[in-house]
Amino acid sequence: MNGPKVKCVVNTCVHWLKGNRCNAHNIDITHEEEGKMSQTAEHTQCKTFYQRRGLANTLGSLDNVNWGGWITATLLPGSEVYPSVTCTVSSCQYWVEGNRCKASEIDVVGANADECQDTNCYTFRPKAAP
Repeated sequence: MNGPKVKCVVNTCVHWLKGNRCNAHNIDITHEEEGKMSQTAEHTQCKTFYQRRGLANTLGSLDNVNWGGWITATLLPGSEVYPSVTCTVSSCQYWVEGNRCKASEIDVVGANADECQDTNCYTFRPKAAP
């Protein structure tokens, strides 16, 4: 297992699999606005989102496909797929040094999204004030 279990309901993404799973090799969770620290889940985004539209988007996403996970998910329905997670949202309590996420599971939302700004990491919790 490379990272947290990822539950993703972004059904318009090329990496989305039935069962609300993500078939990306790695997903990037970032702040929605560059240079602005996220304070709520709505200020985060899945930067790995590629809209499932047209050949160009599909081809553009091929370098980040979890091929082993895709084969397993195809042959063994219900199996889990674990993409690695890179998270730059250092204002989240689950963020750890090296841009990693220590949550056991993350929820990426944004059903019917048109762009990555329409997605959010609903596992985000603001760090407690020191």
